Amino acid sequence: MKQIFIGLMLLGSISRAGFAQSTNDYPFNIPPNSTNRYFSIDLGKGNKVEFYANNVADLDKFKNMDSIIYGFLKDINNFKDSLSDERTIKRIDYNLDDGENRKLRITQYRQAGQSFLIKDDEIASLKIAQDTVNFVGKVNFVADYAFRKKYNETRYYKAVFLVNNVADLSEYMNNIINGKISSIQKNINKKWENNDDRTFSPVADPSIKSNAIRGYNSGGDYLSIGASVEVQNYKANFVPSVSFGAAVILGSKNIRRVINFNLEQHFSFGKDVAGSNRTYINQFLTLGYSRGYIRDNDIKKNNYNLLNVSVAYLIRQRGPLYEKGTTRLGVGALSIFEDKTKIQPVLYFTDFFKGVTPGIRWVQSF
Repeated sequence: MKQIFIGLMLLGSISRAGFAQSTNDYPFNIPPNSTNRYFSIDLGKGNKVEFYANNVADLDKFKNMDSIIYGFLKDINNFKDSLSDERTIKRIDYNLDDGENRKLRITQYRQAGQSFLIKDDEIASLKIAQDTVNFVGKVNFVADYAFRKKYNETRYYKAVFLVNNVADLSEYMNNIINGKISSIQKNINKKWENNDDRTFSPVADPSIKSNAIRGYNSGGDYLSIGASVEVQNYKANFVPSVSFGAAVILGSKNIRRVINFNLEQHFSFGKDVAGSNRTYINQFLTLGYSRGYIRDNDIKKNNYNLLNVSVAYLIRQRGPLYEKGTTRLGVGALSIFEDKTKIQPVLYFTDFFKGVTPGIRWVQSF
């Protein structure tokens, strides 16, 4: 037991939220899967701008885009010699957190092979990939969720310009982008429609596009470490228990799948042969799988499960409550409060469905 518990603690030290939440690349890029809203705006001439955010209110950070672009172009003017080769493909990351101490990163590379434009027997090098300019930042806030203690959290946001040339940004200091951000916020909860290219747009402004209605863009895979307390009935007994475990959360745009492993400690009480009060601890090892819809477009929040099954096997038997080889099968669950509270119907049995005993489990996760 001690070795298993230490192992779970070590897993927890790897990542509390998940594999994909490393912030090592910040301040020059936001962590993967750290945003759940995406919007794209066509700027013409093959150029476009994309917005990534976790809260639509964070798009306020780009409502002064004219000033942001002006400051950016002023700063990169210091590097005009190194950026002068128009044949190179450029990526520039520009952090917006501190207006006094600005951070930027420049990456350049030459495209594979050589491309040319021929006109009237004149040959010129042709650049076939666009430049990328990323404006990134973060918002610190206090997360306050039901049945959880408040804690400090961070939201990230990013604007990505895909342009034929970095200098093209000067054409967008005309309040157009500021207006588009206001349009996103104004129409976010109004009617959206499906476009021919399988994107979605608000009916009031078709120039704004996203992968799903209201800009939702969820997904990602995570490792979660957690604990829970439970109460279940077994025959004529009410049995309290505690569990420690790990879950792998596999997320797509609308569906999340969870594979979890738990070690359960079941407590029962009685008297030994000498008549003294005793507490017996039985241990179950549990494998579970659930599949359901995502809530609030947050892969870590469960809306309701389409499928929920679990199998638990008694690996340490103590006292008279459980027989050796006891197995518990759970099918279905009522999940509420963001999957923190579950009520599960279960069946206990031994020797392949001999001595079947039905039961109900109440699970409170943390």
